Amino acid sequence: MATRTRVSAYLALIALFVVVGTCLRLSWWQLERAEEKRAWLESQQQKAELPAAGLATLLASDDPRHRRAKLTGRIDNAHPVLLDNRTLNRVAGYHLLSPMLTDSGQWVLVNRGWLSRGARRDVLPPIPAIEGRVQVEGIVYQSPGEAFVLKDEQLPDNQWPLRVQKVDFHAIGEKLGVELAPFEIRVNPELSLGGLEPLPRHWQDITVMGPQQHKAYALQWLGLAIAAMVIFLFAATRAQKRRLTGKTQ
Repeated sequence: MATRTRVSAYLALIALFVVVGTCLRLSWWQLERAEEKRAWLESQQQKAELPAAGLATLLASDDPRHRRAKLTGRIDNAHPVLLDNRTLNRVAGYHLLSPMLTDSGQWVLVNRGWLSRGARRDVLPPIPAIEGRVQVEGIVYQSPGEAFVLKDEQLPDNQWPLRVQKVDFHAIGEKLGVELAPFEIRVNPELSLGGLEPLPRHWQDITVMGPQQHKAYALQWLGLAIAAMVIFLFAATRAQKRRLTGKTQ
């Protein structure tokens, strides 16, 4: 009986170490994420305060992400790209990316906003053309990682608009026969291009979890670790009292 009690106590102690260790590790991880997010937001603020840059300056930058951009050139209306599986208010649609030839002779994809897919997937939406020379103002965007697709995407030949599951700048550039910048320019929400009504551009509505939220989660995990230790000590104390009472009787 004593051996069984001792084994149970050891197992309970091991379980306590596992639970407390896991909670403390998750708490520390949330604190690390809070510091990373603080540094990231500070970096974005610094970039937002920089003057809007042209494409040559952005291409020369080690990290142009989230920089403000101001480009002048002409939109290639013949070769639009539709980024699939983009929803707005639970409605399926696309992001419309148009190639742009800047005055400096360089090419970049301009994300003009969201287009509804419509009732039938096999019928692509009409693409509003932008005529003449335009000035584009927006933010540099690069995907933080590879988009999830079931398999590597093979781009069709001579099929425009080009519908894609992810934006592969190199592959799309090859289809166009040009060298594309390795990022897109997300147009400012209210900016009209070529006199057209701006498409919905909901990326300004995307909020990022702030450092304080990560710190709150860290406190929650720390609280769970403390609660586990308190419960263990309370249970161990009660068990010890029962054993002592049993011996006395």
